[in-house]
Amino acid sequence: MSDSNSAIKKWGIAAIAVLLALEFAVFPWLDWLDDVHRQRQSASEFVAKQEQTLASATQVAEKEQQLEQLEKLIGNLPQVGEKDDPALLWLKVVDAAVEKTGVKVNNKSPSRSVPINDDFAAYTGRINVNGDYSHVLSLLDELENIEAGNRVRQVSFFQRKATLGKVTANIEFIRVYKTP
Repeated sequence: MSDSNSAIKKWGIAAIAVLLALEFAVFPWLDWLDDVHRQRQSASEFVAKQEQTLASATQVAEKEQQLEQLEKLIGNLPQVGEKDDPALLWLKVVDAAVEKTGVKVNNKSPSRSVPINDDFAAYTGRINVNGDYSHVLSLLDELENIEAGNRVRQVSFFQRKATLGKVTANIEFIRVYKTP
């Protein structure tokens, strides 16, 4: 019996030693490993957020640069007062370009103002002209001035066989301006 008691005591002491080792060595070590793993994961998430913030900061800088370029472009657009008629401003631009190039105007028809947004609008119209190819192309060059808000939207040329070198052109011209 004493052998069985001593065997029970040995196994009991071994079991207690294993339980104490588990309680004070293994389980705290496993908890420490979990904490380290969570800290690493948290740090990697933080780094990912920082990288995303840096990437968005560069995107913001790029957008600011694009906005500055757009402001430079928009800064040259004409301002229309409340009492100004956009059709008259459209006609002034057309008359100035026609006077410089010396083409014959058959028809000038300002059409309508089209609002782009709260700050800008575009005025469209059509011009029918006759003249030499070079003069008509010079007229197109005079009308096409994007910095000043002028844009030739559509052009069609017609030439009769009897008048070589002379051309008739239908031009759709748009003028963008700032609204009050």
